[in-house]
Amino acid sequence: MSATSQQPAVSHARTKEYVVDTDSHNFPTPADVMPHMPAKWAKYLETFGLRTVGEFGIPRARLNAARGDAWSPAGKPPGNDPEFFIEQLLDKYDIDAAILNNSVMYFSGMMGGNQPFALTAAFMAAANDWAAAEWLPVDDRFFSSISVAVEDPAASVAEIERWSADDRFVHVGLPFTTRNPLGTPKYWPMLEAAAHHDLPLSLHPGNAPNPLTGSGWPSFYFEDHMCRPAPLLAQITSLIAEGVFDRFPDVKFVIQEGGWSWVRPYLWRLDETWAQLRDEEPYGLERRPSEYVDEHFWFTSQPMEEPEGRGRFAESLAVFGLADRLMYASDYPHWDFDPPDKALPTGLSREVRERILGLTAAALYPTLPEPPAA
Repeated sequence: MSATSQQPAVSHARTKEYVVDTDSHNFPTPADVMPHMPAKWAKYLETFGLRTVGEFGIPRARLNAARGDAWSPAGKPPGNDPEFFIEQLLDKYDIDAAILNNSVMYFSGMMGGNQPFALTAAFMAAANDWAAAEWLPVDDRFFSSISVAVEDPAASVAEIERWSADDRFVHVGLPFTTRNPLGTPKYWPMLEAAAHHDLPLSLHPGNAPNPLTGSGWPSFYFEDHMCRPAPLLAQITSLIAEGVFDRFPDVKFVIQEGGWSWVRPYLWRLDETWAQLRDEEPYGLERRPSEYVDEHFWFTSQPMEEPEGRGRFAESLAVFGLADRLMYASDYPHWDFDPPDKALPTGLSREVRERILGLTAAALYPTLPEPPAA
């Protein structure tokens, strides 16, 4: 691989409370990415820049919806300075492992359909090289997503294959919205490659090329933030209806920043609808739709949804069957960052708390540091 660095990795002893942050963000600028691109595409990027969709995005008060203190003392933008990232997140909260969801994954949905596919593929590949060269060697607690050109299946497979042998790249990053629902056969080669290499696919907010809602672009950030589960209903239904989980029984998905309280009511509706219309479903599902979700999906904690009343959170997790499917996420450096010591409501049993904070993630991602002995 092309990833090298002169900085030695730093080793750290285990914390008393094992913590894995399954969603934190590093963010390369085009200037960071260009040195890792083929010369012709670096020149193209420098001359013409990246394409964007006309109505992409929601106004935010700060760049990348970042917290106000996330700009480093060196003047680098949020998520761009690994040493400051370590200081503000890993060291301050004694985190054992942090999965870096490279923020360029947001762009993979809007790039390719309205710019050269080869530029998109080169940009995503270079973002992975940047993470491998500039971040992973700095601290052994850093792990990374694999950024892919999701609308270019061949390029996505190539990128998965390129990093599959590197234990520090632990899942494939995808945006919530794609040009077609993810169960569509055009995406099957990417799903098959991820399943073959035991790499979960992480679905993360990204509202291009399509809006998050089913009724067009919202006016306010409040709407955008609230409507994040909407495309997930369509994506999960598509994956089930197209027979993805029978075709690729080892495929796994992590839903990030999409919440969790909607999952069980949605599955009730999904099972009932399938029972009424299953004769129309061409792939002949082997099980009820909810069984596929229970087996193939995990969810992250940020932004945390909490019912009112002490103890109701634990009751909800138990009723919805998510106590061993929910994983801690900080969402650093965004404004709604959740530190591990404040992310979970009081009243949880030690067993449930430890599973959410790190043990479930350690079981899903086998190359993370081993939890300390009980």
